[in-house]
Amino acid sequence: MPCPMDTTRTQIAVLGAGEIGRTHLTAIAACDRTAIAAIADPSPAAEALARQHGVPLFRDLAALIARRPDGIVVATPNALHVPQALAAIAAGIPVLVEKPVAESPEQAARLVA
Repeated sequence: MPCPMDTTRTQIAVLGAGEIGRTHLTAIAACDRTAIAAIADPSPAAEALARQHGVPLFRDLAALIARRPDGIVVATPNALHVPQALAAIAAGIPVLVEKPVAESPEQAARLVA
């Protein structure tokens, strides 16, 4: 059963449960205007992190997008930033992309467009 979202705060999901993703989770949890909507990451370590924050864990971006958070932080390996951000944007979900935004200027231009 999915965890009910707190509709009084902006629901931000984090894609990627590595060190940078955990930094974003801490910041989201510390703000009284935001709440962690979910975490998406296929790693076994992500399960404990989702339990710690009391949020759903999804194994892939498609499942996270289906959750319809208010925004997604993309904190995955650099090669995944552009395709994952574009998928979220195509679904109408705003994204914050960790740096580097892209692996090349051409990819960055594609994302900006």
